[in-house]
Amino acid sequence: MTRVQIVKEDGEKEAFDAEKLCYSIEQSGAPADLAKNVCSAVEQKVTPEVTTTQIFRQALGYLIKEDLEVSVRYSLRRAVSALGPAGFLFEQYLEALMQAHGYETERNVMMQGKCVDHEVDIVARKGNKVCLIEAKYRNEAGGKTHINDVMYADARLIDIASQHSEKTFDEDHYQMWVMTNTKFTEKAITYGRCRRMKIIGWNYPGQGNLAEMIVDKRLYPVTVLPSVSHFEREQFAKQQMILVRDLLPYGVGQMINDLGIPPQIAEKIIAEASQLVG
Repeated sequence: MTRVQIVKEDGEKEAFDAEKLCYSIEQSGAPADLAKNVCSAVEQKVTPEVTTTQIFRQALGYLIKEDLEVSVRYSLRRAVSALGPAGFLFEQYLEALMQAHGYETERNVMMQGKCVDHEVDIVARKGNKVCLIEAKYRNEAGGKTHINDVMYADARLIDIASQHSEKTFDEDHYQMWVMTNTKFTEKAITYGRCRRMKIIGWNYPGQGNLAEMIVDKRLYPVTVLPSVSHFEREQFAKQQMILVRDLLPYGVGQMINDLGIPPQIAEKIIAEASQLVG
């Protein structure tokens, strides 16, 4: 029996795989019975040429009704990707994430190299370790971080290190990181390993990847809340409110009076934020 062909984010077609959908929901922390019920409900509505985005939204709709935290984890990758279009800075979000993991940080730091000066997205320090972080944000469908991105970051480290003596720029203390909200290509991973770089993507490495770093500290972006639409994202962006936890001190009244958010929506946003990180 021929399986229904669906359309992926990059425009390519593939056969719908219910087991793959169930697995992705279970990976978000859903109990097996909930994942099975959601998969079954979505599968009944799958038609030829339906997009993976439409399937995602259907599954998310069911999850929101059943378990907010599971739905948030399920939609987390897309929520992080939505930081850019709403005017947020991915670098700013990564800085907050590194701080939550115990690092002291500076953003947009100018460092002198032997050949040219370099603006480093984030410098993160913990103990005697200094991490120079290159942030690679992508919001295009199916976007990946390629070997040229990793090699470029490595070249910057080499030039910066060349300006200093080995004693003041010990590679055991300084390390170049590349952090991205997408996947790395295989060549990018191979090069990063060879050069002893720290590369962190959405699901790479197996432990300590970007998704795990976020969930571990519950450092969710505001874009993950179901009641936050494009309008609310723009208002939060103007106030530099990136994280769900930033919303709680603000309160319903200030959202209504200062940001022009409708009362019913403001109440829902605060309720969701409180449930998620309160």
